[in-house]
Amino acid sequence: MIETDQASWNGRKRVLTTRDERRLAFIESGAGDVPLFLLHGYTDSSRSWSLIEPYLAGYRLVMPDLPGHGLSTAVPSPSLERLADDIIELADALGIARFTVVGHSMGAITALVLAARHRARVNALVSICGSLTPSLLTQTVLGADIAALTDPIDPDSPFLRAWHKCSLPVDEAFLQWLAREAALIPAAVWQALYAMLETADLSQVPAAVTAPVLLLAGDEDALFDAPHWAALRAGFPLAAMEVLVGHSHNPHWEAPARVAASLAAFMKENSG
Repeated sequence: MIETDQASWNGRKRVLTTRDERRLAFIESGAGDVPLFLLHGYTDSSRSWSLIEPYLAGYRLVMPDLPGHGLSTAVPSPSLERLADDIIELADALGIARFTVVGHSMGAITALVLAARHRARVNALVSICGSLTPSLLTQTVLGADIAALTDPIDPDSPFLRAWHKCSLPVDEAFLQWLAREAALIPAAVWQALYAMLETADLSQVPAAVTAPVLLLAGDEDALFDAPHWAALRAGFPLAAMEVLVGHSHNPHWEAPARVAASLAAFMKENSG
């Protein structure tokens, strides 16, 4: 695995001031002909893509901190539509008319909404451990754990250790950075974002998506498991799909080279 300098990650960020005067932090790297927006998951940041970035050489990568994460300003009442529109505002600021969007978890859900809401802007769409039915979270104990969070959040708590648990070994220093940054997110922001996901209904989204789709899932994903894959497969029957054996909710951390190869093969066929 290629080593990444985690200590310098935040120092690489630039900031867009949005039309409503919020900070939207992002990292842009590479100079390829294929713009690729990488959208991270709930309580992560652009750092989520730091392990896979070296394997995507040749692409122009744009990796934002979604609102309320990393160095980006939170919004009082977050919505998937607002997150998607922020990506379009960032693309406009960078002069990018069309792009491929790759999302992980909450970022995948955001990418689905973006591809449906802004069809003319999206060349191709990749969902990594995403869901059309995040409302199934109501059937888990996760909501109670998040509702119980209070400030300050302990980055070494059993909750955060379990939150970033993977099926395969992942660089421990990277996971520690993730935990520290997740702990800096106020409990109220954790709770507002969770409520956004818990009430989301994307059942009508596939009908509005015209871009080609790749679905990646981990067969040991404890968060978005088989019922979520089934809903995605039913919604996108023509999509390419790979279920990665032995991988958890975070395959791009566990096997960045493997996931990058799948992305590259898909984009070669579908980024024009």
